[in-house]
Amino acid sequence: MRATIPPALQWIIVVILLFWALGPVAWMLLTSIKPDTLVAAMPPAWIFQPTLANYAALLQSSDFQRYLANTLIVATVTSTLAATIGFLSAYAFTRFQFRGATALPLFYLVVRMVPRITLVLPLYVIFTQLHLLNTRAALIVAYTTFALPFGIWMMIGFLKELPIDLEEAAAVDGCNRWQILQKVVVPLASPGIAVTAIFAFLLGWNEFLFSLILAGPDSRTLPVLIASFDTDRGILWGQFSAAAVSIMLPVAVVALILQRRIVSGLTMGAVKG
Repeated sequence: MRATIPPALQWIIVVILLFWALGPVAWMLLTSIKPDTLVAAMPPAWIFQPTLANYAALLQSSDFQRYLANTLIVATVTSTLAATIGFLSAYAFTRFQFRGATALPLFYLVVRMVPRITLVLPLYVIFTQLHLLNTRAALIVAYTTFALPFGIWMMIGFLKELPIDLEEAAAVDGCNRWQILQKVVVPLASPGIAVTAIFAFLLGWNEFLFSLILAGPDSRTLPVLIASFDTDRGILWGQFSAAAVSIMLPVAVVALILQRRIVSGLTMGAVKG
């Protein structure tokens, strides 16, 4: 017989898990609106007059504005490239027979498993030779390199589930390959393309290591800005927390709005054994 958990115990477990997951986020939010004099107070101050001074200082900072623009540009271009190239690559792997059609996706998966830190030095040397170091283009290429394997495997699993009969029927009606892609395959594969684009955007939005090493002051992204609040005078916890909330909030809103499409794309595009 399958053991059942009493409802009271279920609620206790749910509360514990919520506290474990949301506790750090709530603490960060509280810290971002605390006065500087109360940030390090012990015991912690739970009742205080909220202030937006940390957010005001952050928004008025030229570094924040520049890093925000860099992050939006890099993440958006990375998302577009990963979704487009991943879709076209997966379509080729699932619809055409050629040498390497089986081995290449496995190779991409292996590349995705390689720790990023092991590739920083080779990428640094390559971008130096190409005069791309300290540019947004370097970050876009590096981020797309890591986003593509996920996108290709996501789209391979998704496209395998789409019936080829629809494409054959379109070909009989006189459509060429481009028209079949545009009018048949892309609309049906839109959930998978959306999921690939969203995860690539998150990668470009959150990546720290490549931005720290491959980018310069004019091309770095927001995660590096957070690290800059660890100064020789100590950690500026108020601005640190305000920056973290500012970075996390847009992603959380997008995830909440598109959660159904994300789940649909992940489940429909799952590789079935």
